[in-house]
Amino acid sequence: MLIMVGIFVFSFLLFKLRLFPRIINGPKELTVPSVNNIRQVFSEKPGFVLSETNKHGYASLTTAEIWKKLLLGFEKGEKVQVYLENELIERLRNEPDSPVYKELLSLFRQGSLPNFAQQVLVSILGQVGNFKSAEALMSLVNENLLNEPDVKLVAFNAISQFSPESRLEHSSAELAPVFEIAWQTDNSEYWPSIANVMASIGTPSTLDVFTKTLTDNTDPKRVEIVKQAMTSLSNPDLVPKLAASLENPENENVLLASGNALANIGNSDATSALLEWSAQANTEKAALVKEWFETAMNTTPEFIDYLKINLTEQKFESPEIKQAVQELLKNVKSQ
Repeated sequence: MLIMVGIFVFSFLLFKLRLFPRIINGPKELTVPSVNNIRQVFSEKPGFVLSETNKHGYASLTTAEIWKKLLLGFEKGEKVQVYLENELIERLRNEPDSPVYKELLSLFRQGSLPNFAQQVLVSILGQVGNFKSAEALMSLVNENLLNEPDVKLVAFNAISQFSPESRLEHSSAELAPVFEIAWQTDNSEYWPSIANVMASIGTPSTLDVFTKTLTDNTDPKRVEIVKQAMTSLSNPDLVPKLAASLENPENENVLLASGNALANIGNSDATSALLEWSAQANTEKAALVKEWFETAMNTTPEFIDYLKINLTEQKFESPEIKQAVQELLKNVKSQ
């Protein structure tokens, strides 16, 4: 009997000893990473693909049901619903006329969404990446419905996702009108993001919008943003329009932006346009010619080979400009 009592007491004391640290230290708090950090972790995993197993059976649900489950999760405070989000993204990519867009805008207009839910939905619009999602995102911007700093940061990133994946890919041309209209917004925080995605898409109509801004706009901030964005133009079809603007600029801003764009575009037709213009330019443009030629040599290495062969015979209206190009080429040779 005494042995039984001893075993019982020993077991009780052992149990208390195991429990004691938990009572003293308390339960460890679970720190939940931000919505975007969680999403980034998933996106950075090489070859990450949702399997049929981890889709949790969402494939059998309608888009409306997926949407409702996501909203229900928001109501419960669920900040990370990765599989639901990915399923909704795929549905919206394949259903451009989904009523989800209208309901999403309505929720933002009501101001009923918590901060984390706004981040998730704005991010989803960027990842969907089609015309309707671009329209919805720009509606949020134009109506000033994105007010929290962290939501704005997500919006900047979402806008950037509408850029073509490759510098030589221009399949996003159908999105250009959305951003050309959005460019007129008074919300200056978004001007750089909008201008950059316009330049990366790079349609002729976008170049017309940029040129009009440089010609007509009196807002120096907007003008500088356009000049910077135009250095990212990569569509070779724009070279004739840029060359024409360089030859007959509406003003100095158009001249500078067009020349910078041609120097950065990385195209032999663009460097030919620069060479033709420089051959007719007056001496006061020597520093500008040198700057553009140096950039063009970096973006279009074959331009160096062309100058090595042809510069001696090339005629220039300004001897100083030819000398500036010769010195630049000499420095390149010596490197």
